[in-house]
Amino acid sequence: MTKDFIKVDVDTSVKEALYMMIEGYKEEVVITDEGHKLQGIFTMNDMAKIKKKNISFDSPIVDFAHKNVITIDLDSSAREARDIMLENNIGRLPVIEDERVVGIVTSNNIRDTFYLKMDELFNLQSNVFDNLHEAVCICDENGIVRYWNKSAEKLYGVTVEDIIDKNLEDFFPNALSIQVLKTEKRVDNVCHQPVEGKLVALSAVPLYNSKGNLIAVVSTDRDITDAENLTKQLEYEKKKVELLEHAYKKEIASKYNFPSIIGKNKKIIESIAIAEKVAPTSTSVLITGKSGTGKEVFARSIHEASGRTGNFVAINCSAIPESLFESELFGYVEGAFTGAIRKGKIGKFEFANGGTLFLDEIGDMPLEMQAKILRVLQDGIIYRLGSEKSVTTDTRIIAATNRDLKKLISEDKFREDLFYRLAVVQIHLPDLKDRKEDIKDLCNLFLEQVSKQEDIKINDIDEKAYKILTSYKWDGNIRELKNVIQRMVVLSNDGKITVDSIPEYILESASDSEDMGENQHDLERIVENVEKRTIKDVMSMVNGNKQQAAKILNIKRSTLYYKLGKYNIG
Repeated sequence: MTKDFIKVDVDTSVKEALYMMIEGYKEEVVITDEGHKLQGIFTMNDMAKIKKKNISFDSPIVDFAHKNVITIDLDSSAREARDIMLENNIGRLPVIEDERVVGIVTSNNIRDTFYLKMDELFNLQSNVFDNLHEAVCICDENGIVRYWNKSAEKLYGVTVEDIIDKNLEDFFPNALSIQVLKTEKRVDNVCHQPVEGKLVALSAVPLYNSKGNLIAVVSTDRDITDAENLTKQLEYEKKKVELLEHAYKKEIASKYNFPSIIGKNKKIIESIAIAEKVAPTSTSVLITGKSGTGKEVFARSIHEASGRTGNFVAINCSAIPESLFESELFGYVEGAFTGAIRKGKIGKFEFANGGTLFLDEIGDMPLEMQAKILRVLQDGIIYRLGSEKSVTTDTRIIAATNRDLKKLISEDKFREDLFYRLAVVQIHLPDLKDRKEDIKDLCNLFLEQVSKQEDIKINDIDEKAYKILTSYKWDGNIRELKNVIQRMVVLSNDGKITVDSIPEYILESASDSEDMGENQHDLERIVENVEKRTIKDVMSMVNGNKQQAAKILNIKRSTLYYKLGKYNIG
C-alpha cells in the first residue's frame, strides 16, 4: 500500500485533476466528499475517453469517475488485496479506515510483475513455514491467530480452518504467546505444556511496526514429549543400573574378601597375611601357583581390601593374540587400523583407572608388550593405538602365573626388569594336595554355593565321601574340586551326597590309595594294583576287544579272561 496518492473533492474539474496527475506522475486520483468519504476514482484512461468525445475539460471530474469502487480494509492482508485485484481484474484498490481513504494498492502499470512477486512472496513464506519441523503460530495484537503452519496442525491436532481468525486462548488457555502480548517480553526455549500430554520447547517473540507499536507475536513450538519421556526412562534405567551395580559390588565384596578364603593350612594362612598387609598399598603383586589354586580369588580379594574405587579388570595374557595385545591393553582411536570400530575404544588400563588390572598368565605375554608394560609401570602414562595424545592412569597391577618366570628369564623369554617390577611382593599359593586339612571346608563352601545357584537342597552328606575326596590328588586343584562338587550336587538324589555321587575316576584312585595304605611295601599288592590299572587302560584303549587287548598285553587270551574275572573288570 502507498499513502502517496492524489485526493480531490467532487467539485474538482477534469482540467485541474489532469494537471495534478501530470505534476505528481500519477495514473489516478481519488475523489472524496466533504466528509472524506470515497466517491470514485478517475484514471488517465478515463481522460483519454473524455478527449475522444470532445467533452469540456472544465466539467466536474466526478461526472466521469468510476463510482462503484471496490475497496479493502486497512487490517486486511496483502494476500487478500492481491486476490481481490485478480478476481475483479482491477489495478487499483483503495484502502479504507473508518470510512476514509488512507492509502491505495496499485500495480503501477506493471500488474503482471506485481502479482508474480506477490505470489513468490506468499509461496516462499508458505513453503518455508510449512516445512519447518517446529510448529509456527502468528497472533495479532489481540491474540487472533493469523498464521498456523502444518507442523502446528500435526502437533496439536488443530486444523488451519478451525483456528485461523480465532482467539488463541480459546484453544490454549495458558498459551505463552498471550503472556508475551501482555508483557511484551520475549521467551526463549521454555519448557511448556500448552495442552495435557504435549510437552514443547517454546520460543515466542513480539513484533513491532515502524512506530514501535506491538502488532504481533510469533511463536515456535518443538515437540519434546518423546524426548522427555525417553529422558525419564533413561533416568529410571540409570537408577536401576546403579542399584544393580551396588548390589553386584556388594556381592563381589562378600564373595571376594580375605575372611571368605578357606584355609587352615600354614602356607595358605601365611599367603593371606601377606595379601592383607599389601592390599591398602599401591605396590605391584605377583601371585604364583599352579592352575586352579585360586590366584584370581586372591587378586580380587586384594582389590576389595585396597579401598580403590575403580574397577577390577582381569585379562588372560595367554588368550590374547599377539597382534591384539596393544589395542586390548591401551585401546585405540578411530581409524587406527583396518576393522577399528568407529570412535575408537578404551583399553583395559583406562577401564581399570583408579582400580586394579589383573594380568593373569603374565608368563605368556610377548616380549614386545613386556617392554611397553614396563614403561607404563614406570610413569603411569599410556598412548592409545594411533594416537600421540598421552593418557595418565592410576592403575594398580596384580600379575599371576603358573610358570617359572626365573627359568623364562634365563631362556630370554621374560624380561628380568619387568619381573622385579611386578614381583615387589610375591605370594605363592600351594597346591590343594598340600592342603588336605582344607578340603572338607572347601567342599562345604562349594556345596553351599552350588546348591544356592542351582536351587538344589542338599540335606545329607556321607562322611565317607569326605574321606575319599580328601585322599584324592587334585591335579586341577581348587577349580577341579569345585567342578566335581557341582557335578555331585546336580546328579544327587533326594538331597543326598553319597559315595556313588563321586566320579568314578576319583573312586578308582581312592581304591588304589586304600590298597596301598594297608602296607605300602607289600610287593604282591603293588604288583596287583599295577596289573589291574594296566589291564583297565588297555581294555579302554581297544574298546573292550579282548583279542586285541591280549595281544597288546602279550598274554594268552585265557589268561586275560582269568585276570578280568579276578579284578572284576567288565
